[in-house]
Amino acid sequence: MTHENDIPEYALQPARAPVVTPAEAVYHTEKIVYPAEVQTAVYEFEEDILVPDIRPDMREILLMDAACDIVPAEKKVVPKTDDLLNFTGSLTIQTIYSAEDSGEPVAITSKIPYKYQWSLNPQDEAEGVFGCKVRGLESMIVNERKFRVKVTLEFSARLLCSRKFQFFDGLKSDDLEMKRKQTSLTCLELVKKDETLIDETFRCKDGEQIPESILKQDFVITENYRQVTTEKVVINGFVFCSVLYSASDPDEPGKTSIHQLNHRVEFTQFVPIEKEHRGRNWNSVRTSFCSKDLTVVIGSDEENPEDIRFRIRGSVNSRIELYGCRQQETIVDAYHRDKNFACDLSKCHVTNFVGDAMAETSVREIINLPEGTKASEAVYASAQVLDHACHCEKGRIVVSGVLSCCALWKDQNGSFAAAKAVPDFRGTVELESAMADQRAFCRPLIKGVWVEFINEKQIEVNVAILLCVQTCREEQITMMENPRFEEVIREKEYPMVIVTMKQGQCLWDLAKKYRTTEEHLRMANRLDGEPEPGRRLLIVK
Repeated sequence: MTHENDIPEYALQPARAPVVTPAEAVYHTEKIVYPAEVQTAVYEFEEDILVPDIRPDMREILLMDAACDIVPAEKKVVPKTDDLLNFTGSLTIQTIYSAEDSGEPVAITSKIPYKYQWSLNPQDEAEGVFGCKVRGLESMIVNERKFRVKVTLEFSARLLCSRKFQFFDGLKSDDLEMKRKQTSLTCLELVKKDETLIDETFRCKDGEQIPESILKQDFVITENYRQVTTEKVVINGFVFCSVLYSASDPDEPGKTSIHQLNHRVEFTQFVPIEKEHRGRNWNSVRTSFCSKDLTVVIGSDEENPEDIRFRIRGSVNSRIELYGCRQQETIVDAYHRDKNFACDLSKCHVTNFVGDAMAETSVREIINLPEGTKASEAVYASAQVLDHACHCEKGRIVVSGVLSCCALWKDQNGSFAAAKAVPDFRGTVELESAMADQRAFCRPLIKGVWVEFINEKQIEVNVAILLCVQTCREEQITMMENPRFEEVIREKEYPMVIVTMKQGQCLWDLAKKYRTTEEHLRMANRLDGEPEPGRRLLIVK
């Protein structure tokens, strides 16, 4: 060996790049619509609200609740664009306040329009399902005819992405040894929508009362049970209605009192499935409900005008998503027995639904009233979920969160006041398929709220919460791309080799390294399954 300036001769030779020959691959394409992600955004704003001329001057705000809607509720979202999505809607604020010259609480309902622009950038073309909820609501009195609200809205976008998966099936002109894996893909196969009209009358708790006016009303729509067949979907649900109203006593003319009434309306929807989609077994079903026109009014019975009743009217709109589970065989690794085969491997993340379930939990919170006050009656209570979290354990999902509760009570002097509390809640939903490595999603819904009088210093707020949970598993799909043959200098090969199995090694790894097959290894070593680490194996080319 000669040296020049202490540099070996071989180091002066230019490196020869390996010759790469593209290989003609065979693919098949599978298009699916999958639940990709949920994006959220928070929007804060302030608004001044005037007290209507027909209402008395404001002295103190007792309680305030708000609900909002969003338009559009569904819209296609295109990836890699700077365009902003424009959303509009209205915020409905129900306020109960005490007046300067009246002992009875006064109710006003205000509607505030809003506009919001949102930039969403999904990985693939998606169908966005949008929602909006009131996350925070604060108020202050500016003067006796005006008050200011600070609103925090939380927007949610559930993105259902449409993607074409290109699965590698092999090469046209060469045979490969291929490692296969069975993969599950959750796909949104069908979306159905339905509308149900609600029209039902109901009486006061005490038949002697005569309702005069409604101060506040709230609605929650929940599913009770569902039945899914190959031909139809049957959904049974409830509309839970909470009404705060004033009533008069026929035995004492001119005397009014305030009461809370919780009522439940049952409905059933029969949603047919088109012929081209019949005969399938659905892996998961997701239902959601909304209504913009539910309202409660006071009216007399048509046959008996003296019989004054409540009447709830409106419509319930349902969205039903039917998911199927597609079993897909994918090739996750491959090699050629005579040529040096190479390809690029990419990982694609997918979300597969596992199961869903519902359960109820309750909160009982005792509120101590301020010093120097004495309660004579507990009138009304409302509650809202401020925050929640959930996680999976084996066979169950644990949900925890925080509520905001507000109660209206009356002291012994006939004045009304409000008391607030922020209790925690916790519940468990049994689900046999749940495992600790799965993700869980929960929709806590307030089914009912009521208040009870304990003594002159304490009142009790009770809240019934429905926990609707769904579990999913995050998985990776290996995609093989850019197949090719590379001409490289191969080391000297021996017709027979003895190797020792290492920890974490499998027969596929040895077969790929020594360009043989798993079957040949099993036959040469009389193996039934995977050998243990430390086992010596004979490899015959």
